[in-house]
Amino acid sequence: MKTLILLRNYLLLAAVIAVLVSIPISGRLEFDQRIESFFADDNPDIRLLRRSRQDFGGDEFVVVAWTEDRLLDIEGDYPVSLAAALEINVLHRVDADVARRIHATTAQLNQIPGVNAEKTQQLPDMRDLRDPDLRFRNTRKAVFRLFEGTLIGRDGRTTGIVLELMSEAEAGISRAETLAQIRAVAESMPADVAVAGEPVQVFDMFRLVEEDGQILFLVSLAILSTVLVAMFRSLRWVLAPVGLVLGSVVATRAILYLVGAQLSMVSSMLNSLVTVIGIATCMHVIVHYRDLRRDMSLQPTDSNAKSDFPAVARQTLTDMAAPIFWTCVTTAVGFGSLLVSQITPVRSFSIMMCLATGVVLLGCFIILPATLGSGSRLRPPANVPMERWLDRALRVTCRGVEQKPLLTAVICLVLFVAAIPGVFRLTIETDFSKNFKESSSIVQSLKFIESRLGGAGSWEVSFDTPEKLTDDFLNVVKELTEELRALTMDDDSIRILSLTDVLSLPPRGVLGPVKTLEKATRKQPRLIETLYNEKLRRMRIVLRSIEQQSSENKVAQIAKIRTCVREFFASRPELSQTTTPAASGMFVLLAELIQSLLDDQLRSFVVATVGILACMTIAFRSLRIGLISLLPNIFPVAMVMGTLGWIGMPVNIGTAMITSVSMGLTVDSTIHYITAFERARRTTSVTEALQIAHAGAGRAVVFASLALVAGFMVLTASRFVPLVYFGALLSLSMIGGIFGDLVLLPLLLRWTTPVSSRDIAMQTESPDGPQTQSS
Repeated sequence: MKTLILLRNYLLLAAVIAVLVSIPISGRLEFDQRIESFFADDNPDIRLLRRSRQDFGGDEFVVVAWTEDRLLDIEGDYPVSLAAALEINVLHRVDADVARRIHATTAQLNQIPGVNAEKTQQLPDMRDLRDPDLRFRNTRKAVFRLFEGTLIGRDGRTTGIVLELMSEAEAGISRAETLAQIRAVAESMPADVAVAGEPVQVFDMFRLVEEDGQILFLVSLAILSTVLVAMFRSLRWVLAPVGLVLGSVVATRAILYLVGAQLSMVSSMLNSLVTVIGIATCMHVIVHYRDLRRDMSLQPTDSNAKSDFPAVARQTLTDMAAPIFWTCVTTAVGFGSLLVSQITPVRSFSIMMCLATGVVLLGCFIILPATLGSGSRLRPPANVPMERWLDRALRVTCRGVEQKPLLTAVICLVLFVAAIPGVFRLTIETDFSKNFKESSSIVQSLKFIESRLGGAGSWEVSFDTPEKLTDDFLNVVKELTEELRALTMDDDSIRILSLTDVLSLPPRGVLGPVKTLEKATRKQPRLIETLYNEKLRRMRIVLRSIEQQSSENKVAQIAKIRTCVREFFASRPELSQTTTPAASGMFVLLAELIQSLLDDQLRSFVVATVGILACMTIAFRSLRIGLISLLPNIFPVAMVMGTLGWIGMPVNIGTAMITSVSMGLTVDSTIHYITAFERARRTTSVTEALQIAHAGAGRAVVFASLALVAGFMVLTASRFVPLVYFGALLSLSMIGGIFGDLVLLPLLLRWTTPVSSRDIAMQTESPDGPQTQSS
């Protein structure tokens, strides 16, 4: 430590230079915006999605929808619904002005780079009576019914254009630019136009995470700085922790860019978590330094200031070096447990946090010596406002644990037991639109489209076909389509479109299904290609479902369709031998996103628990300490997750990983408290050691937790709902950590610490000793 004090200014200068060099590099770190990366490579739905893209092209659809006063060419009073309009004995065609508007808008949208113009679908106007089939009124009525729910709404007034997006590699343009141009075209239209679809939701999710994450991180740092100034009333004690956080974030992001890593939605929490580690560590060091200055009566005079400051700094760094080291190690072990995940972004997040924790550790031994040892007239940190009230509350808490241990234990046990059943009541949020606030444009657009037009969720039932299609096979496909339709007859949240629906359009004539298909392929090649790939011998039935429906309905809907398809093909051995049916798509992936994140969390939690147990056992050379250090950190996790279950709040992206994150963060206060207790235990009794730990490390635990809560509550202002949840739940975990470290941990230390001769002697000297010990 003496060497660090002597070289402090040189180390600080080197760190400042390194951070300045890293700033432009860190800004180049990019987001991986592929939703597929949230699933393991061997996930069957991911494999099906990739195969579908290979067989039928892209599966990312954007719907541009609006309402016309008179969509159809009908004189007189306009009908109240499409069904009523189709019953009127009219030409059954789109109004001439509307048809021109649809064609003009479609032409504009098709010119946008990134839009696959060949696959764009718009409502046919039915005005080209030169087409022999369109001369029949029944044909035109059937076409309207075919596209009901996708290109025309039930109200007979809403219409839409469905765009298929190319991949960014094919388009040569970013997804952001493509969607921005689509929205610009929509805004230029005279009507109120809604733009929605799964690609829009995914893009907006990543955009909000990136924008809000950066802005709110800086705002939270500003609030934390204000809180630290109010606490210690000196810029030195603000610049140290804030500088540590900023330097660690910049250095970590620069290293990640240099090694070719990318941020994901999971690793967007990087800045916030580095803030927790850095602020909490600095707070313990600052409070310990202040206590040493007071206890040693080292308020310096002009004559001895220079000689005393390095002594106090060395003592502080000597006392805090081990807890800082083991805090960072256990934190890294907690996050390292996520390496067992099957999901690439989670594993990447694990590596990033381990790296960031190492950078914070290095930064502590560079910044803290300069902070504590520089300056000839360094004033100690001032008293925190209302600190006397806090000291009194800490003494009351410590006395309560000492005098009422059984009652304290019962309260902790009741809270824990009451929370555990709630964990098993947790439900998963499958409505992806719930990631956005109700007032957001994406939610409003989605509501407009799904209430007036039809479902924005896209998925499919795909299967192999014979090398040469036969009438019998197409009849079987028709049977499957009818069976799926019968299954969902009472479910207005799903629409089904099959190749056989196109083949069933009037006039049917006497041609068989295969001949009808050949005729339809000549007239509508693009429509047929979206449903049947002759070269690869694959066919699909397209399903469109409502995104904004309850988790139970969505899961039940997917399971019902899959069961029907599986049983249908199993009942036909001749098909099951040559055909591999599957129901999947982006709708399914988004519904299973949270479940995919949760699948590995139990295993990660077990690995983190074992790893932290091993670290604590080695750090304190005691299995007893290792075991009792786990409970105060499991307690707040159980309370938070159990409460979520009891109040019926579904698990979203922001809460899916709170268990592992909390385990990795709350353990640092436990280490500092146990270190303070063990240090005091060398010369005092168990009771006095607990009082000293409460007054020192306990005070720092409260200061750090309250400062971090003030900072993280800023996240509740985010436009991205999971960030709101993350900030609120992390704050609750911090508060739960205070209870665990200042109530449960002292209780366990009191019960499990062996009684020494010093304790017996002090009990003999104290008239209340036997009563206190037996309480």
